[in-house]
Amino acid sequence: MAFTEDLSIFLADFGVSCTAGAVTALGILDMPSQIISDGMVISTDYTLTTKATDFGDLLYGSQINVNGVAYTVRETQLIDDGKFVQIALQRSIDVPSITATTALDGNDADSFVIDEGIEQLDPEIDGGSALSSYLNGNDFDGGAA
Repeated sequence: MAFTEDLSIFLADFGVSCTAGAVTALGILDMPSQIISDGMVISTDYTLTTKATDFGDLLYGSQINVNGVAYTVRETQLIDDGKFVQIALQRSIDVPSITATTALDGNDADSFVIDEGIEQLDPEIDGGSALSSYLNGNDFDGGAA
């Protein structure tokens, strides 16, 4: 007689909600930290343990949301008898992109330059100064000198 078990019992107490595509199920997220590089860097490895029938087919680069946080799959490995899978994850970081425009010439609203908001890379084009050196000797917006 074959022994059958309810695998969801193993995840019930400590499992958190995980969603990849249309599949939502429970998984246990481990986040062990370790000190590397002669004590100079702290690294965190993210590992999700869940049923293989739920997320065992995820491939490298797949996206999964664990307890409201976005992660990217690094690798999947079946463990023990293949009923569970451990998924190595990396935290996905969504960097918002903000683009602003700065007028090149106050008299011509159609002339713009993309301003990335980085002071060192975006000199003040629309004002200039005696120390500024732009095209044609500080022609932009009247410039000084």
